[in-house]
Amino acid sequence: MQERTSTPPSADALMPLQQTRGIVAALPADDAVAAARQIAAALRALKNDAKTVALEERYDDICLLDGAMMEPTRALLREYVSATRHMKQREADVWNSAYRCWCELADAYNMCVTQYTGNASAAAGFRKLAGVAAGRALRAMRRQLQWLRIRHAMPPPALWTALAGVYIQVDVAQRDEPMLVYPGDTSTLRRELLKTLALSVVSDDNLMPAEHDLATYIVNRFSGHFVASAAPGAGCSHSFDLRQPQAPVPISAGAAPLPQGIYFGAGTAVAALEDALRTLEQVQQVPPQLGFTRPIEPAHLTPVLKQIYQDWAGQTTERRYPRENANARVSVVPGFRETIEVLDQAAADPLDFTVGTSAESWIASDISADGFGVVMPAVSGDWVSVGSVVGIEGSAAGEWSVGVVRRIRRLDDGQQHIGVKLLCRNAQAVRVMRDTSGKNTRITQRMPIDRGVLLTAHALRQKDIDLLVSDAALYSVGNVQVLIGDSVLTVKLREVLEVAVDCTRINFTVLGVEA
Repeated sequence: MQERTSTPPSADALMPLQQTRGIVAALPADDAVAAARQIAAALRALKNDAKTVALEERYDDICLLDGAMMEPTRALLREYVSATRHMKQREADVWNSAYRCWCELADAYNMCVTQYTGNASAAAGFRKLAGVAAGRALRAMRRQLQWLRIRHAMPPPALWTALAGVYIQVDVAQRDEPMLVYPGDTSTLRRELLKTLALSVVSDDNLMPAEHDLATYIVNRFSGHFVASAAPGAGCSHSFDLRQPQAPVPISAGAAPLPQGIYFGAGTAVAALEDALRTLEQVQQVPPQLGFTRPIEPAHLTPVLKQIYQDWAGQTTERRYPRENANARVSVVPGFRETIEVLDQAAADPLDFTVGTSAESWIASDISADGFGVVMPAVSGDWVSVGSVVGIEGSAAGEWSVGVVRRIRRLDDGQQHIGVKLLCRNAQAVRVMRDTSGKNTRITQRMPIDRGVLLTAHALRQKDIDLLVSDAALYSVGNVQVLIGDSVLTVKLREVLEVAVDCTRINFTVLGVEA
């Protein structure tokens, strides 16, 4: 933090800081939700006391609460992104407490900047800290955006207004001045703004919560490559209107220039991401230039890098098949294990039309050859998240398709639009075994290790097959055998295709078939 040249505060002026220290000291160490709520309440109280507390003293209080909220908000993020399923109330508590904390922090820092710019002569000692406060406000707003994206919620217009508001309050000459936003963390106001804008243009409706966390890290990691200018230029792909703020839009030919706007793009980050993806595909290892300090599975990282690369490079893939409006009712079974149960049931008795107590009835609003979309109230889809596997009952008795939730968008009225991609029609449950017989014996001993869902049609005639299985680690060493009816396929893991919420999609090479 920069040194200040103001005179020491009086004892009365120190009272708010002493009260804040008491609040921080009393924060519960084992309840991140409660701690975040108390910090948010303290920040809100500081805003309400703006007229009675000196600017620099209120800034000190905010900084103290800012430091105290780091650990509880990290804990809340870890919980939210690591859990495959949330109880409804717990999910709401975690999300709301973290999101409100970042909202209050951004508002508090923003108010400091506004108070300074409104009367700079009366707060001359705050000049060096005004840029830091603005940088921290921008960073807190990016955290707000991160939490909105994790929940697949649309950013409110107020977020873009606040983002532009705090940025334009700072002198143009200061926007590119390096500053110590936090100890050991140097940045500029322009770079902090670009991080949020670049994150916002990455499609968020087809990433799981943990993948959103990775995307936020990647954006920050490559932010040094970003470019920005007052007019469309090389490397710029989007624009952001500072005068009439709204979500960034792609630059289009013939569009009217923005009198007070910023044109930006990923710049050389596109080529850097392409190099990282090439390394991942060639050696199946996380490139060291990404700077991860913890182990990351390539199968988790690859889809995130591909999504960011496509959106930054303007190569977002279009649907393979057109969607048609529909009003069709479909029976859906949520989850990998539940899907295996109905597949077993259908195989045992194709004329049993019951689908179990876990089944839900959905109304498909659009449909195509490879999937469908459905709009549902949020309360009826509590279990739904990107990467959730679903079983879908077909039109014929005993016929089940298997799909995966690819996209979720929370609508303004509280409903959710869910996009499901079909992985296989007429899927089949299979058993996976490991051959434990010795080399010097003719006795075959097969030990069951897993249940799976076969996604490949005519599997006995294929050179490779796709399976949904519970855990890729079971297949990382040695061959396994898949029991399909009266036949046995000996297979070997070839590639992990996708890590879903409660299972993994793997491609296997077929080594042999026997009766």
